[in-house]
Amino acid sequence: MKLVTFGISTPVGEIRRVGAITADGRIVDLTAAREIQLREDNCAEAEKAAVKECPDKMLEFIRGGEAALKAAKDAMVYIEEKNITEQCGLRAVYRAEEVKILTPLPRPNSVRCFSLSEKHMLDGIASMQDAEAWGNTKPSLTKMPEEWYNLPTYYKTGTTEIYGPDEVVPWPAITNKFDYELEIGVVIGKEGRNVPEEEGESYIYGYTIYNDWSTRDFQNREMSVNLGPGLCKDNASSLGPCIVTKDEIDDIEKVKFTVSVNGETWAETHADFYFPLKHLVYYVSAVQTIFPGDIFTTGTLPGGSGGEKKSWIQPGDVVEFSGEGIGVLRNIIGEKGAAVQLPAAQRSWLDAERKRDC
Repeated sequence: MKLVTFGISTPVGEIRRVGAITADGRIVDLTAAREIQLREDNCAEAEKAAVKECPDKMLEFIRGGEAALKAAKDAMVYIEEKNITEQCGLRAVYRAEEVKILTPLPRPNSVRCFSLSEKHMLDGIASMQDAEAWGNTKPSLTKMPEEWYNLPTYYKTGTTEIYGPDEVVPWPAITNKFDYELEIGVVIGKEGRNVPEEEGESYIYGYTIYNDWSTRDFQNREMSVNLGPGLCKDNASSLGPCIVTKDEIDDIEKVKFTVSVNGETWAETHADFYFPLKHLVYYVSAVQTIFPGDIFTTGTLPGGSGGEKKSWIQPGDVVEFSGEGIGVLRNIIGEKGAAVQLPAAQRSWLDAERKRDC
């Protein structure tokens, strides 16, 4: 399934729902579809049962695991076979243009940013030795750290500055070298501690696209004190447009990804993980409990940042990441230092009761 969080505009504010994208591009409200199905089956308290079986918030839906996915799939099949869009005033299907696709997980539990591509690391280190091109700052690395080959290390980034598709991303006033990073977001689907490596894959719920916006000149300054990354990465990230469940992608390393800026292709690439994803689950869970709704990012894919080739984006640019079978994550770059609308993670929304006519 391709799962989304979408917003419905109302005169009193935005309502958010969990949906799935159909083959023809429509959006199914999974909770509403399940309620319609349960009402047809004469289920007592169908509304409460639908919310329990197909939660209307993405984090809770992921926590529902396979049971929630099965209920959602059954509901989608039911309304498609019955050709139901709305019943008793309860809307279940929307055209894409009727809703706003938001970041699928506005507030993940946590975001752990790994670095799994040796090629990206080597190319990035080589590029940053050109101090003038990187904003006249001393490079934070001059060679590949030896421990990179032994430990799948990560840092944690913020969970509040997460932007969704087509949102304007602010250009922080602290930088003259703003950059994108094309990464894969791996969504964790089960709670676990001390997970054996051979079982690690079973903890992966699905995949999304992640953009780790980076302030390159400030990044070198900040990391020169052997701490961080901090503000150089926490300033913003983007996630979306959907979460594709693991069963729909046979091998994530075979998926083709593309970076486009203002409609021009800047990179075409694939993942090349030095450590397998199952090892990340094993590595983290040996010390910390992982939870449904955690996100592990893979680090930049080869060629997936402007800094590698010293090709810098500018204010007003449109940056698009596309992944086969996943979709397009598009953002617009704001003016340097200018305020932009808060991301969906920080905007208020209505947890409103839906009206029904029967």
